[in-house]
Amino acid sequence: MKAGEQNNAIQPVAFTPIANGGEIRRRRVTIASIAVVAVLLLAILVLWFIFSSRALMVISDPADARVELNDGLRFRLGDSWLVLPGEYQLRISAPGYLSVEERITVTREDGQQVHIALQIMPGHLQVKTPLQGVTVELNGKRLGDAPGTFSGISPGTYKLRLSHPRYRSLEQSIEVRGRDLTETVEASLEPAWGEIRIDSLPSGAEISVAGNAVGKTPTTIQVLESGETVRLSLPGYKSWEKVLSAAAGSSQSHETVELKVADATLKLATSPAGARVTVNQAYRGQTPLTLDLEPGETQKIALFHEGYKSHQRTLTLKTGEEVALDIVLEPDLGTLRITLKPQNAEFFVDGRKVALGNGVLELPARPHRLEARLAGFSSASRTITPKPGIEQQVALELISAAQAEKARTPAQITAAAGQVLKLFPPQAVSFAMGSSRREQGRRANEVQKNVVLERPFYLAVTPVTNAQFKKFRNLHSSNHAGGNTLDLHDQPVVNISWQDAALYCNWLSAQDGLTPFYTASGEKITGSDPRSTGYRLPTEAEWAWAARHDKGAMARFPWGDSFPPPAGAGNYADQSAAGVVGRVLPAFADGFRVSAPVTRFPANSKGLFSMGHNAAEWVHDFYGSEPWLGGKALRDPLGPESGEFHVIRGASWRHGTITELRLSFRDYGKDKRDDVGFRVVRYAR
Repeated sequence: MKAGEQNNAIQPVAFTPIANGGEIRRRRVTIASIAVVAVLLLAILVLWFIFSSRALMVISDPADARVELNDGLRFRLGDSWLVLPGEYQLRISAPGYLSVEERITVTREDGQQVHIALQIMPGHLQVKTPLQGVTVELNGKRLGDAPGTFSGISPGTYKLRLSHPRYRSLEQSIEVRGRDLTETVEASLEPAWGEIRIDSLPSGAEISVAGNAVGKTPTTIQVLESGETVRLSLPGYKSWEKVLSAAAGSSQSHETVELKVADATLKLATSPAGARVTVNQAYRGQTPLTLDLEPGETQKIALFHEGYKSHQRTLTLKTGEEVALDIVLEPDLGTLRITLKPQNAEFFVDGRKVALGNGVLELPARPHRLEARLAGFSSASRTITPKPGIEQQVALELISAAQAEKARTPAQITAAAGQVLKLFPPQAVSFAMGSSRREQGRRANEVQKNVVLERPFYLAVTPVTNAQFKKFRNLHSSNHAGGNTLDLHDQPVVNISWQDAALYCNWLSAQDGLTPFYTASGEKITGSDPRSTGYRLPTEAEWAWAARHDKGAMARFPWGDSFPPPAGAGNYADQSAAGVVGRVLPAFADGFRVSAPVTRFPANSKGLFSMGHNAAEWVHDFYGSEPWLGGKALRDPLGPESGEFHVIRGASWRHGTITELRLSFRDYGKDKRDDVGFRVVRYAR
């Protein structure tokens, strides 16, 4: 600074701020803004709730029940609630009623209602009576004994019954209100007994009424008006017993009872028990036994038991004397020599296992059940009575389960419609079904196949006749051919489809109480059950074996291996049928233009009639002619699983060529023909 210039420098001045006035103003503005925003948000929330919520009315029975709605936002308006759609827990309760809690769903629909009826709580019944042990019943159901209180009684009107063995019953109608309330009944039962004064000579006898001791003579006893057994007992005297009765509330006296001197007593037991007892040759019962005997007299006691020697004893007992005898009876033995086959079988006598040792047994001379058992074999048993002094031989031979099953399977049975069926085959058989390509008359569908038949079956010895079929369909007619009837009773039934034949088999199964082999829907066969033993049609393999197999070889024709057939060989298209069929056998006459009675011509080697002639036959299998590629033999084959046609086997009265008369000839079809019938078969097991 130059000399003479003033000093104009800025000088600091102390600063004092205004006392927080501006800050307070800013804070007040902020709180007000928040309050406004909060009010706006609340208003928006209320509006949103009002527009989003739905009215829910809860109607309860009783009407004054307390209604609680838990979970979620809700607002109550009288009997209604404003709630948002969703799930809620509803609880309704009222005094005297069972509370209800359930989950409800509120939807977006308007005016929703929930109706809840509360169940009245059970009530209680208090029965007051000065008498103990009174039985309480409501509507015939026992509640227990009074005095007492009984709970869990549903509201309603009941028939109350109070009873006691020695008092008159009381019945009345009561009302149970429920709601956990107690109904009280006070009652007194009237006695059902009177009093009887009773004495004895000598006195001091024990008195029992209905088996209960009540005192000694002389005394007054209570006896039901319906009657009770009164008994007087005094040592050395016979007991006195009588049924007495006394009118309710009455008082009376009984004449003095004179007691008689007691008999002697014999308590008799034997080992074994069950011995018959006679006293002086009079039957008195079986041991163990208590006998009253005349004192001072000789008594002849005899004991008899099957398988034991009789026992006799003589006794003289004093008045009032009690004697106990326990007598071991001596066995009366007989000897049995037992032979078992197989020898390692277990042996039982009367169900108790016994070691045979040398095979000789001594047993009491009474019936015994002897049994032999061995795993894999059917048991063998026999009931026998050993004879003292005589050795008896007993042989028990067990058979295997297979042998037992075979023994239970008869060789011949008769069906409900009259068909006789024979059991085939007796054991598994193997054979070739079909024909060689070199065989004269062979057709391409006669493919050779190796077959094994293992499952035994019953095969009818004749085809089903008209008479037998008409038991199933009484209006059926086999009709006629060229003016010649096919409808005689003993002719084979014809003019039936494969379906008709299978339905007949099911009907026949029902008549004999067997499970049907074929499954059906109405009049249509839809399948089969190979496990069934019901009647069915033969499989093609069974028919081929039954018709052809003879002494290990397969026959070519029913009569043998040469052609043409000899006279009487069967019913084929002979000269007399020339006006009915197109081709006939030259110089052959069988005496029938159409079908013959089923047993008119001789049976084959298996006893089967009309097999391969007279009428061709439906068999079970669907038709197929697929080549057989060898390998394992077919075991009990049932043929293809499906197909349009079924196989027909055997010649008929319409056939006369070498091709048709061969037993390997195969035909097929599904509809009726006047020369096709059937025979029935069923599995044996």
